[in-house]
Amino acid sequence: MTGRISGIVLDAAGGPVPGARVALEAGPVPLPDVALLTGDDGTFWLDVPQEGEYVVAAHGEGASARVVVAVPGAARIELLLG
Repeated sequence: MTGRISGIVLDAAGGPVPGARVALEAGPVPLPDVALLTGDDGTFWLDVPQEGEYVVAAHGEGASARVVVAVPGAARIELLLG
């Protein structure tokens, strides 16, 4: 592991989304097709193999969100389901 992306998935009202599916969609190197579920408080963390730009996606409650993250750099991200 070289870096970590951590964050929270929020609904349109700004509340945490427990059980949302979060995955890395793209990165500077090939990535395994693995997803995780957010905790009861909507938080998650993903370890990444090297520095670079990653696309993180979240799906839950019939909505989805994507964000591009630079590692190192972003200590914490928010994904807002719309």
